[in-house]
Amino acid sequence: MVAARDLLYRWLWRKKQGERVSLAGPDTQAAWRQEVVWLGLEVEAAAQPEKAKATIEPEILRCLPEILPSEPAPWGVGSGETPLAQLRTLGTLPEALVNFLALLGWRPPEGTSDILSLAQLLRLFTLEQIVTTPVCFDAAKLRDLNRHWLQQAELDRLLELSLPCFRTAGYIPDEPREPLRQWLKDVIAAVRPGLDYLSLLPQRTRLIFRYSAQTCLEFPESRLALEREGARDIIRAFGQRVLELSAGSLGDSWLTTARLKAIIAEVKATTQWKGRSLLEPIRVVLTGLPFGPDLEHLVPIFEQGSRFQLPVHVKSCRERVLEFCSVFV
Repeated sequence: MVAARDLLYRWLWRKKQGERVSLAGPDTQAAWRQEVVWLGLEVEAAAQPEKAKATIEPEILRCLPEILPSEPAPWGVGSGETPLAQLRTLGTLPEALVNFLALLGWRPPEGTSDILSLAQLLRLFTLEQIVTTPVCFDAAKLRDLNRHWLQQAELDRLLELSLPCFRTAGYIPDEPREPLRQWLKDVIAAVRPGLDYLSLLPQRTRLIFRYSAQTCLEFPESRLALEREGARDIIRAFGQRVLELSAGSLGDSWLTTARLKAIIAEVKATTQWKGRSLLEPIRVVLTGLPFGPDLEHLVPIFEQGSRFQLPVHVKSCRERVLEFCSVFV
């Protein structure tokens, strides 16, 4: 981490001088070169003789501030000694890490956002903004930056980066093909808001792949939603309409977004409940929790996912309603 921060500052300074940046000595190890390439920094494999004398690096680049450890983070990252490989495994995007490294000893100009791409850093970087006192490794800042850059990333790219996570969790086959790949992009899009790291995707998508009515009753938030006045009436009315809908032919049994809205409107009219009191029990029935991704995004995912032959069966809305009603009596 310290070496990567120091290299980034050297890279930014030398690029602004119109010079190339080279890796020499121990920096030429293959693993380190791979990490540098992953960060998006163009460097020479080793120092090359130059016809013109290279600019001597300022003293401030040779005496950069110490990186102090932060409070223990849930993911085990919190100091300048954290290996880049560990951050990659965690699911940190390179643009987020470059952004974070830049802030470990350098301050953006006043009035500038601290969310900066490499191109923006190259434009704004000056030696005068480097701090001289020790800086703290802010694990929460890294998390927030990665969350931001995850929202900006293209879904095709996130899919490729996420496939190992889904495979390790046992959710998908080794070589997913279309239309499963498109469905997985829909899954990622549904749970991406608020996602901190890609390695957390299996946990965030448990409501899709590992739905268990029995388990959901163990969550305090779910129990609270189910104990509220009117919850049983709402669940009874909702379940009845979903099962009636799915009683027809298989092709007509899908609970579409439009049908979901219509059913919720009917339940609202029948029970006289609305807002949070109406929606939370329905969410618990279908997802296990009274909060989370939008049901309008999740319902088509449940229905389409239930038709794939996956290592873990994705339960349809009908299956979820039947299972929930069998344990919630």
